[in-house]
Amino acid sequence: MTDKLESMSPGESILAWFQANNRTMGIVGGVAAIAAASTWFYLRSAEIKRLNAERGLSQARQSMSAGNSALAATDLQRVATRYVGTPGGVQAAILLAHVNYDQAKHVEGLKALEPYQGARAAGQLLPDVLSLVGDGQIALGKGDDAVVSYRKAVEATRLPGAKAVIKAKLARALMAAGKDIEARAVWEQLAADPDASVVKGEAKIRLGELATRPAGKS
Repeated sequence: MTDKLESMSPGESILAWFQANNRTMGIVGGVAAIAAASTWFYLRSAEIKRLNAERGLSQARQSMSAGNSALAATDLQRVATRYVGTPGGVQAAILLAHVNYDQAKHVEGLKALEPYQGARAAGQLLPDVLSLVGDGQIALGKGDDAVVSYRKAVEATRLPGAKAVIKAKLARALMAAGKDIEARAVWEQLAADPDASVVKGEAKIRLGELATRPAGKS
């Protein structure tokens, strides 16, 4: 076959190659077409999911603005449950947690946040989710769990100002758990941090309180 191709003109050899490999090329082309169609379908489905989440979130916000908290909670629950992994889904979960916390339903609030405690589901809002989880745990008297959640939130936060606010939550939780040495270390960091101006005053007050308290746990 090789000798035969070499004896042909360039145009004839190309045509012969296509004829000899027509079946193989057809299979390869078919596989590529299926892959392209699958990719398009996945991206289109993801876009529809995102748009539906935003639409549902908007409807829930309208219910909240109208003062209908019961309907808003129902709408938010639907969006948070159906559209995990979308920006609208995580925003709905955060709002739903706030609605539940306002009604002292901290267990329900924490349950709404459960699917969103990872970067894939929460995206850029992961620090907000983890911080809110810590708030709910504090309200339920689970101080040690709150410390863990706040630490994760601090690690996930990139904005200096937001990190300082969550660090202050962490320090308060440490104090509540009697871990004064660790709390003092966090407050000292905040007192010296130029990006922590929003909590710098509290940091100095807390350090004064810790100085007058009996030594706590490390």
